[in-house]
Amino acid sequence: MNKPAALIATLLLFCSLPSLAQKKASPPAQRKAPAKAIRFEGAPQYSQEELLAAAGLKPGARLTASDVKAHAKQLNDTGLFAVVKFSTDSKGLLFTLTPASQLFPIHLDNLPLKPGKELDEKLHAQFPLYHGLAPANGSMVEGIRQTLEQMLAAEGIMATVKAEVTSGLGSKKVTAMNFTVASPPVRIGPIQLSGASPAMQAKVNVLVSGETGSAFDTENSAIGLKNAFEDLYQDQGYAAVEVEVTQIDPPIVSGPSSDQAIEIPYSVAIKEGGIYKLGTIGYPPDALVPRAEVQKVLSKYPAGSGRPLDLFLLAVRDAYHARGYLDCSIVSHPSFNETTHIVNYGLDAVPGPLYQMGAVEFDGAPDAMAVRLKRLWKLASGQTFDESYVSAFAAFAQKKDKFLAKWMQTVVTTYDIKPDPATHEVKCTYHFAKAAQGGH
Repeated sequence: MNKPAALIATLLLFCSLPSLAQKKASPPAQRKAPAKAIRFEGAPQYSQEELLAAAGLKPGARLTASDVKAHAKQLNDTGLFAVVKFSTDSKGLLFTLTPASQLFPIHLDNLPLKPGKELDEKLHAQFPLYHGLAPANGSMVEGIRQTLEQMLAAEGIMATVKAEVTSGLGSKKVTAMNFTVASPPVRIGPIQLSGASPAMQAKVNVLVSGETGSAFDTENSAIGLKNAFEDLYQDQGYAAVEVEVTQIDPPIVSGPSSDQAIEIPYSVAIKEGGIYKLGTIGYPPDALVPRAEVQKVLSKYPAGSGRPLDLFLLAVRDAYHARGYLDCSIVSHPSFNETTHIVNYGLDAVPGPLYQMGAVEFDGAPDAMAVRLKRLWKLASGQTFDESYVSAFAAFAQKKDKFLAKWMQTVVTTYDIKPDPATHEVKCTYHFAKAAQGGH
């Protein structure tokens, strides 16, 4: 996982306030200037009212020089601004703001709270400058962290929440401000099941037992349960199965105080439908990647390694990826024949943008080996990205260079690819770690 880029250092610049600073404070308090208008410039994404609230100011407030500095610091401490300046002119007090270089969406890792509009509105009401994005650090992040703890406490859950910038979240590999319950552990709790027939009850019970007690994920546990039950049924030929998964409130706090856990209960309702045999899998005749290429990829999969439809969809994805369409979307449409109990499928494939090769790096390789690897690498920057080339390169390099082969036998080789959705370029990094040596 890559470390997040360092945020630009926060600066707080105090400009002179002639109307305030030129007058000496008379003990025991400074003299306050007459009420003047307060304005903000440089951050149009926030309203004047939001900025006033975030700075702890009221319109037309009478302020001393130290008051102004304190309110400027309050804005600065949010972490949302790289620079906060203030000055006075004939119109009144002016704050000039430079927003921070990078803000992050917030992500709930394993908090038993529901992300979305309602939660965002609650956070915005408490933190006026929160619009779904948070800085890498500062009073806003700490305030949100504490607020999430308070929300859990209101449900009887005494938990410690930590906040950190994390990369690699979700299918798009986003970087986000991630909030995690550090303690106690959060798990999938009891699963209330309905709709399973006697023929499937034993298999369903095994699945329920395996899922209960596994780690809870705020966004993915319900989806994961749904997919697990659908896969179980589809493996048995129930192609029309429908599964509805619902999180049950409130969470359960179980165990003694020294060994507590938070358990999230679910209900799973199943409509089995009938058992169907697979008929045909249709493929668009005008698809950007022809069916022959998909069949070629499909032929490389081990026999019996999965359901035929799943393998075909995987082959379509791999074939599009090999042509540089990393964001391709593939959707299957079932058609059920109730008389013959045969299900046929049609497919839609949306390729998305074309990605090109960016840079390649060989992390952990000695200079001499990195030179040899770069010499063998043929996917030049700017060429259409081919994921199959990347996956096969390590084996190719060992075949072509006996010195590389000897060295690579002593290391564990992995790789990752990082598509940039803005530039549609892909950075590829190979990692070489010394292999563990067996004892004698």
